[in-house]
Amino acid sequence: MAWKNVRLIFLREVRDQLRDRRTLFMITILPVLLYPMLGLGVVEMMLTFSEEQRTVVVLNADELPAGPALLKDGAVNPKWFNGASDASSVRIVTDLAEPSASNDQATENATAPPRRFTDVQLLKNGQQLAEQFQTMLDRDQSKKEQSDANLVKAQDRLSRQFSESGVQVLVIVPDGYAESIAELKTDTARTEWDNGSELPVLHVLKNSADDKSAVAFSRVRDALQNWENALRAETFEAASLRPELQHPARLKWVEVAQSEEVAANVWSKLFPALMVIMTLTGAFYPAIDLGAGEKERGTMETLLISPARRIELVFGKFMTVLMFSIGTALMNLLSMGLTGQHMTSAMGGAATGVNLDFPGFDSMIWLLILLVPLAALFSALCLALATFAKSTKEGHYYLTPLLMVVLGLTMFCLNPGVEIIPLYSVLPVVNVALLLKGLLLSTSQSGELLMYAVPVLVSSLGYSALAIWWAIDLYNSEGVLFREAEKFDLRLWFISLTRDKEPVPAIPEAVFCFLIIMMLQFVAMNYLNPQMNAADSDRQILRTLVIQQLTMIACPAIFMALILTTSLKATLRLRMPSMTSMIMGISLAFLMHPLSIELSGFLVERGILPAPPAELSRVTEVLSNSSLPAVMILSVLAVTPAICEEIAFRGFILSGLARGGRLKVAVIVSSLMFGIVHMIPQQAFNAAVVGLVIGLLAVHSRSLFPAIAFHLLSNTISSLHATNGFGLKPDGVFLSEVNGQLRYEAPTLILCSIAVSVVVARMIRDLKAEQQEKHAAVMKSFETPVEGSNIAAGI
Repeated sequence: MAWKNVRLIFLREVRDQLRDRRTLFMITILPVLLYPMLGLGVVEMMLTFSEEQRTVVVLNADELPAGPALLKDGAVNPKWFNGASDASSVRIVTDLAEPSASNDQATENATAPPRRFTDVQLLKNGQQLAEQFQTMLDRDQSKKEQSDANLVKAQDRLSRQFSESGVQVLVIVPDGYAESIAELKTDTARTEWDNGSELPVLHVLKNSADDKSAVAFSRVRDALQNWENALRAETFEAASLRPELQHPARLKWVEVAQSEEVAANVWSKLFPALMVIMTLTGAFYPAIDLGAGEKERGTMETLLISPARRIELVFGKFMTVLMFSIGTALMNLLSMGLTGQHMTSAMGGAATGVNLDFPGFDSMIWLLILLVPLAALFSALCLALATFAKSTKEGHYYLTPLLMVVLGLTMFCLNPGVEIIPLYSVLPVVNVALLLKGLLLSTSQSGELLMYAVPVLVSSLGYSALAIWWAIDLYNSEGVLFREAEKFDLRLWFISLTRDKEPVPAIPEAVFCFLIIMMLQFVAMNYLNPQMNAADSDRQILRTLVIQQLTMIACPAIFMALILTTSLKATLRLRMPSMTSMIMGISLAFLMHPLSIELSGFLVERGILPAPPAELSRVTEVLSNSSLPAVMILSVLAVTPAICEEIAFRGFILSGLARGGRLKVAVIVSSLMFGIVHMIPQQAFNAAVVGLVIGLLAVHSRSLFPAIAFHLLSNTISSLHATNGFGLKPDGVFLSEVNGQLRYEAPTLILCSIAVSVVVARMIRDLKAEQQEKHAAVMKSFETPVEGSNIAAGI
């Protein structure tokens, strides 16, 4: 690959993108203007919303105690508020001196916005609410005589009337409240009053579904609590009690977090999410223009006949998209940070102790380091999708599903309980977001988190390399580069599928089959849960497994094979295998078991994989103690998955992925799909590793039966190993026992590894020899002259 050509392609594409005003606007102007405008708008709206007067209606206000007085001059006493501005932001309407409607409108400030309800209307509505509330209380006290439906109707009626009344907070002072408080001060030993009832309750009604009511209640609540504290202090003083008895626990909240740590906590939630989203969007739009845009402008043909090779074209475009992706992310992060600092200062951050200073230098350096592999992954993936798209319109359609997947992964990373672990450190997008989140959040544990930097960077670069390889492969396909955009008709597409069938499925059909299997399992997750404590829990477990295997794994593959292909035998590999292939499958099942057990156990012990969930152990325990015949249990645990899963993954899916001769990619991708469908991390890892061997066995033998035999024996051996360990006694050399479970020692693992390597190497050698023979036959067919032609005549 000539880097000179890559540089020329890179400079060409950068110039074209910089000439596009839309690109410049999206990359530079929009981030600079968007966040400050949004920030200022949000601050202004919050300040305006908080400064508006909130309406509080106080009924029966003359029953409030005179000292300490809650109200003063028709309003709440300003000293009960925590802030001086809160007293003027609450509009108090009482029934002490009921105004007339004309006077109420005359005293209205001419500059203030018109009020929907006058004081007279508010008092009237408040009294109706109080009557309805009292009716509901009476029904609640006599609940035995009233039906629950009537009580619910009364509550619904009260809620509806409260929303329509214009009252945001209603304070109902009971009759005799001031007298009861006075008696309490003079005689604190009495537990009941002269009328035989308890101390009357002052009710405060609010509507949490209304933001205005919530704000009004928060202010009134602070004032009422301060007034209650003062009332309590007078009562204790009148009773000659020590003031310390008011708060005997002497609780004091001490904040130990520094302002920098609080800011880091905020940025650890914003920066990873914003970096992921902006890196994706910054890569997608330039990639669409460089891929599908080239096809629409008609410049793709000119570019392809240039001296630059296809791989050089891809790398030049990739570097262009990478530059814009990194630039977009950095501009958005910088603008977001500066806007956040301005918002906190505008809202009084110094007074409230809120600080949003930028993270430290080390954290910012790691942000830049982690941004590069993430941008590389998205740039390569978007470039491949843009190359595959027939037009820019179709290319934009790919953004929505890609963005939804990335948003789902980002929301998962924002969960406070999710931290980076060895398993997450190799998952795309998740690894970068979680590592950056941990580095921004915790500076004291940065040394422990940096141990994940190597797997995060290596895996991210590996995913990027796979995406670049996909883009290069698409650029080498003339059918992809020059296909025209056509109108998509679902009916015609389905007719073409059923009419123009081929012996084996296509790659999209294989992927769609896998998605259907995953969707069915996800939908049925809440419906196929056996009762583990039931008397027939063992039968329910077996029944659930059979239903899940037949309806969610085997049936989609079989139905799609019948509808979309012409040869069920070729699609599902229903050929009779050779005796050698069957022996290979049976021997590999025995040889792979110790390696699979010890490798998964090693990863769990090192914390790379999580331990199996308690539900799985419970299932094993129930089946071990079951009174059902062992043949029935093994049939469900071994035979059913061996047939159903092999039909789906080594039959339909592997046949579709292998179409076109990419056997290596087909085996790897089908094994990953086979692992993902198991969902439980430990089982998923084992299934993916074993799936590589089973896929290779199916491709080598051209038959599904060796794969079924391998799967059946592997499940049988695993079931027996989990129950009684085959009845073998540990000898300390080849076998041992750990926590009551049979384990394999180093000599056994070495022998099994050598044997597996020999068998796998032979299968790979046979496949390579077969491919070389096919290639030689094809080349020979081109060299053979045709009789009667000019070539045969020697011209």
